[in-house]
Amino acid sequence: MKKMKKMKKMLMLLLAAMLLLALPPVLAEKAETPAVPVQILPQGEGMLLMADAISAAKATMAVLPADCLTRAELVLMSDGSHQWIVTIFDLANFADGWCIAVDAVSGEVLMTDATNIGYFDTVCARWETVKGVEALWSLEDKLLFDNLYTMQPTYGLPMDGDMAQGEALVKAMAAVGVTSVSDYQIGYGYIMGAGDTNGVWEVWFMNGDEMIYKVNLDAVTGEIYLIEPDEEGNG
Repeated sequence: MKKMKKMKKMLMLLLAAMLLLALPPVLAEKAETPAVPVQILPQGEGMLLMADAISAAKATMAVLPADCLTRAELVLMSDGSHQWIVTIFDLANFADGWCIAVDAVSGEVLMTDATNIGYFDTVCARWETVKGVEALWSLEDKLLFDNLYTMQPTYGLPMDGDMAQGEALVKAMAAVGVTSVSDYQIGYGYIMGAGDTNGVWEVWFMNGDEMIYKVNLDAVTGEIYLIEPDEEGNG
């Protein structure tokens, strides 16, 4: 009798083990949240020089474009580390680009991203895992991303004389016939004007990660410059 009980217990343990092996994990181990830049810094003592960071970045490239634009910024990362973000754009086509992250202390190349569309969508995807949908980022985050990863930064912050963000929203709502924002998440961008001139408010009406409308309007007069999608549904 004792022997049968023991065998029964062993069978139950074996069955339980088989079930555990057969079942997929209920909770997948979460991927480590990527570190992203939080602030551009001035050259600091003990940090790799910009010229050395650029040299380290270019050394990773099999072929360097004959005519290229190179930019580099020293940044504080969200994990407390310091990196040089080096971007290189091919001026022959304005589409091919490389973004190389270099450890600002050791000079080690940490990560390389490439693009053939003039925009580092892989970098944006990493930022979105931390900050959510790009359209809903803060004005400061859009400005930082633009300054680090684009050939010619266009995002900025509102200037004296600009209408308030809320007023821009009211005008954008009127332009697309929206009477309530309760069904949308609202995002903003500020596109810099030329020189010292005022810029353009960008207002996004989002449903999750889907853009429903985008309205660009003069930050001073409220004149509507762009509505997406347009009357033909193009966006």
